[in-house]
Amino acid sequence: MPELPLRRHAPHFAVLALLALPLAAQGLQEFRFAREGVLGTSSNLVVLAPDESTAQRAEAAVYAEVARLEAIFSTWRDDSELSRLLRSGGGPASAELRETLQVADLWRTKSHGAFEPGTAALTKVWRAAESTGQPPAAAALTAAAATLREPTFCLVQDRVAVRAPFDLDGIAKGCIVDRAAAKVASVPGAQLRSFQIGGETRVGGKDVSIALVDPRQPAANGSPLATVIRHDCAVASSGGYARGFDLGGTHHSHVLDPRTGKPCDHVLGASVLAKDTATADALATILCVLGAEGLALVRSTPGAEAFVVTADGVVHATDGLREALQTTGGPPTAWPKNFGLKIEFAIQGPAPAVSGNRRGGWKRPYVAVWIEDLTGSPARTLCLWIEDRRWLRDLRRWSRHYADQPRFADQVSQATRKAGAYTLQWDGLDDDGRPLAPGKYTVLIEVCREHGTYQLMKQELDLRTTPVQATLADNDEVHDAKLTFGPQGKGR
Repeated sequence: MPELPLRRHAPHFAVLALLALPLAAQGLQEFRFAREGVLGTSSNLVVLAPDESTAQRAEAAVYAEVARLEAIFSTWRDDSELSRLLRSGGGPASAELRETLQVADLWRTKSHGAFEPGTAALTKVWRAAESTGQPPAAAALTAAAATLREPTFCLVQDRVAVRAPFDLDGIAKGCIVDRAAAKVASVPGAQLRSFQIGGETRVGGKDVSIALVDPRQPAANGSPLATVIRHDCAVASSGGYARGFDLGGTHHSHVLDPRTGKPCDHVLGASVLAKDTATADALATILCVLGAEGLALVRSTPGAEAFVVTADGVVHATDGLREALQTTGGPPTAWPKNFGLKIEFAIQGPAPAVSGNRRGGWKRPYVAVWIEDLTGSPARTLCLWIEDRRWLRDLRRWSRHYADQPRFADQVSQATRKAGAYTLQWDGLDDDGRPLAPGKYTVLIEVCREHGTYQLMKQELDLRTTPVQATLADNDEVHDAKLTFGPQGKGR
């Protein structure tokens, strides 16, 4: 995975389902754009526009602003404004950098040090420990945490003085998302639907259904913890269940408490809805440090709502989200308690010759994963990752089942995925949420890619009361596919 210029993590973010709107009556169409390597991670932009050229102008404006701001905030680029100031110990700062420094300092004060731009010093200690396989020495943690008792920078008028190394990873990406998303309005006729970079998302003026991920069920199709409909808002999620530090067989959260230097293992994850992405970004990090205690700060922030899941699996939420939380596990199945099917696979990256010879790089594949019963009838679609529904029939077998149900395709489809590893889960329910009887079922993984190949993988499994595993053969598009039926624990 590429290094992230701002926040180093794989994207874990709210799933956005765009609601059906009478766009044709407004003379608007929906245009989707996906890019890799944006601030070192994945990005998706959805624009409403009267035609493709207008949407493309909006796309260009958005990503030009991202590039301009990256050149200010990134500490992974030696030529950025912030990197130059850190090397020189301070100096004049641009208006954008001053504003972001002020916001970071404000959250440091409001959170009593739970939000801290200087935690990179702590991360360095834990990375060094990870390389040895031993926890960091208490003295090293104490010394690193001691440097954070005072602010790492001081802003006086248009100048910044650097006392100790720091970065703006905990808030800069949110600031960039806000500023870049606003550029859509500069293009006549274009409207923002949503703009996402990694774990931060900005939603435009049209209602969007937002499914907030449950950190206890980190599968790509895991049941959301809450689903809300919002517009003109921002969403950010954070949690240490997927990335962090692995020492002696124990996984630790990547979020570190700046007051102690220790990982925030007492929290699985948090999601925040706020008026702007920078606020949501900061609060999500603060909740991972403070846990349920941090909800007091969320409640005091106008327009903010949040939930935090602690390591014991308990969900703590503000009043505005409590009613939306899914507190039950759905209908019972005929499988033993806690049994489920886990489907793991990785999307292949292209060979260098392919990616190098194709203008604009390689195309993300379209992917469908679903379950069929013994008669070959579809039982449950687990994922449909497709960017443009015009090419849905390229997924030949899946579309043969569902081509006459366009509304169903709209309900289950999500954006395509880049090369990398993914996990799906099946709880034994059908597409209508009804439990299916134990017995033999077939798992199908169908993949097609422009300038690539078409692949269909099938594996029959007897899903009853005994754990079962199966490994599928690699092909040109998918590798490391593994099916595991049995007890499915929650958590990290």
